[in-house]
Amino acid sequence: MMERRRFMAMLAGGMLAAPLAPEAQKAAGHLLVAADEETPATFTKDKFALPLSQEVVRADWTARGYSDPKTQHYAQGWTKGEHSHPVSLIMTIVTGRMAFVFGAQRFVIDAGDELFYPAYTVHSAQNLYDGMTQMMESYKR
Repeated sequence: MMERRRFMAMLAGGMLAAPLAPEAQKAAGHLLVAADEETPATFTKDKFALPLSQEVVRADWTARGYSDPKTQHYAQGWTKGEHSHPVSLIMTIVTGRMAFVFGAQRFVIDAGDELFYPAYTVHSAQNLYDGMTQMMESYKR
């Protein structure tokens, strides 16, 4: 009897933790992209209202368990080839525009958009703005 209860609890927990279907994610304003099945990235267009309030972003992310965000500055023409990070990252643009590439998928991130990707996701990045881009980023271990 105990084994059946444990099995049912595991089954119910797995159902509750299942991600939304792609159609439901689109309806919720999310676009799910996978470089492969193990490295999904989530892009949310216009997640934050403009002009961007860094305090609103900070409150949202820390409430979701992310570190206190920092603002990075990327010079015009900045680019970084394929690499990964040992932590999950979340970011939004304060001013400017950036491109991120995950496998065959490319995202152009503007002010107020949110991009999330898990630890060890291979990607590249480039400042597309005709000037300095300011990007808020935070992480979760």
